Amino acid sequence: MPAPRVKATPRALAGSAAFFPPIGAALGAALGGLGLLVESALPPGPIAALLLTAGALLTGGLHLDGLMDTADGVLGGRTPERRLEIMRDSRVGAYGVIAAGLALLGQYACLAELGGRERLLGLVVALTLGRWAMALALGLFPAARADGLGAAHRAEGSPGPAAFATLGALLLVTLAAAASATGPAASRAAVATGLALLVVLGGGRWLSGRLGGLTGDTYGALCVLAETAALYAAVALR
Repeated sequence: MPAPRVKATPRALAGSAAFFPPIGAALGAALGGLGLLVESALPPGPIAALLLTAGALLTGGLHLDGLMDTADGVLGGRTPERRLEIMRDSRVGAYGVIAAGLALLGQYACLAELGGRERLLGLVVALTLGRWAMALALGLFPAARADGLGAAHRAEGSPGPAAFATLGALLLVTLAAAASATGPAASRAAVATGLALLVVLGGGRWLSGRLGGLTGDTYGALCVLAETAALYAAVALR
């Protein structure tokens, strides 16, 4: 979505991570609402494809691009320096295409199995947890570069934004589970949150080991992976 460009201090930029989960919830609600609008006219498969397309348009494909760059770098380079160099290349390689294709395929398969209110709440939970994953990773892992998005977000080095993001994410996920008004919803939300946490802790540690820290691209990659894991939880426990 288009937004005005404004100057931000390092402190303000670092603090913005606290608002990541509500932004994810709003995006999930928008996509889920679109699904409800077209549900009477389209079968589940085309709806899933439409929602993925709408999601990419609303975000400018920002996090998918991060996943592709991350896959190309960490799998294609032999040293941390070379991996970071590859990640800054605007061209997309085979690893990046495969990673994005598999992530989208997994999300499509899950969304095609969900419908109505269940799909809406599943998207709210998944996109909330995806943005929470980024905020948590910002608070837990060092930046790989002295410049760039990751370093800018970590400029203040305060755990406050990650803590507020965690509280916000837990509240939003809990509200979504309560809105479902079904017993398995709470279990799905708990499993989705646990999987997102594993993505951050395991994925963040592995990426840090490969790169010497995290970058803006890796935060996007963790977001997509956490979203996908949460959608799998939504269809696994029904």
